[in-house]
Amino acid sequence: MLKLADRYIIKMFLSRVFLLLIIFNVIFLLVDVVEHLDYIIESDISSSQMYLYYTYALPWYTSLGFPMALLLGVVFTTGILQKNNELTAIKAAGISIKRITVSLLLMGIAFCFISFYFENIIVSHFLEKRHDLGSEHNLVRVRHKNNSKNIFRQESKNKILGINNYSYREEKGRNIFIQTFNNNNLVSRFDTKEMSWNKINKNWEVKKFLIREWLNDSLIYKEYTQDTTLNLNFGPTDLTKSLIKPEEMNYWELKDFVKKINKFGINEPKWAVNMHFKTAFACTSFLMILFGISLSIRKPRSNIAVGVGLSISVIFIYYAAIMTGRSIGYKGGLDPFISVWLPNIIFFIYGTFLLYKTRT
Repeated sequence: MLKLADRYIIKMFLSRVFLLLIIFNVIFLLVDVVEHLDYIIESDISSSQMYLYYTYALPWYTSLGFPMALLLGVVFTTGILQKNNELTAIKAAGISIKRITVSLLLMGIAFCFISFYFENIIVSHFLEKRHDLGSEHNLVRVRHKNNSKNIFRQESKNKILGINNYSYREEKGRNIFIQTFNNNNLVSRFDTKEMSWNKINKNWEVKKFLIREWLNDSLIYKEYTQDTTLNLNFGPTDLTKSLIKPEEMNYWELKDFVKKINKFGINEPKWAVNMHFKTAFACTSFLMILFGISLSIRKPRSNIAVGVGLSISVIFIYYAAIMTGRSIGYKGGLDPFISVWLPNIIFFIYGTFLLYKTRT
């Protein structure tokens, strides 16, 4: 009987989650089209390419709507069970309410792994393809962004370059350094206040620079005031294309990049925060199901509308908490891991407390 009840509840739950995902995808698609309508009209993209452009976005829309669909799916499922007096019949058979929620909680754990691999294998891949297609037809919104900060590039096996601030419009970089290593030991460092792209000669120009070399444990300073050029393996276009958003990088790419910048002694916490955010956000699935059960069963006489209202409040508070934590982590106010996992820990403790207090 328990196995039959589990299958019945899971089937009802998954059908509602699937329907909610379709609704959220349609909403996100319409919002995206309206937001980019001017760009679509001005671009030379064909109908088939436009269809492909938004097809690439569907996994991302699904990822965004997944936590909300799970939470509302639980609320609708338990609400219908209560409305049809099916929960009463289950309790009358001597089965605890907490027992029948086990199947949903196990689904939540499974969805954490599904969400993680879906996000880091499918979503990131299709977002990259969407970005490339959008860049080709001027659909990517980069015109409002004039500069980027803290750019790092691996120039060669033993050389890394950092740009503190880069202007797309001026094609200029400010506060640039190039570190050269030998067997993981820093042997020289090149610093300059500014470098600019020469469109005629197709190279980077530098006016004043400083070179520091470490020879036999001695530090040697060499300051130059004459103009020079840098033979770097990228131009402004390559630099712009390489600055992809964190959601366009998967967990393993971020992990390798974090290891690389830590190896070279670069303290830039936002990349580690983005890496840990990938795992923390994947666990949202379990948290939403946990809260959905707690909110919908604690007040059995309340209607579905009340559960939906509480669910929207929980989603808003959770997103605000995890985004605030990530912002604090970017600024170095908290350890990168703690900054994005602390909201999860708090919500897990509170959700477990609510479930424990639920009448059985």
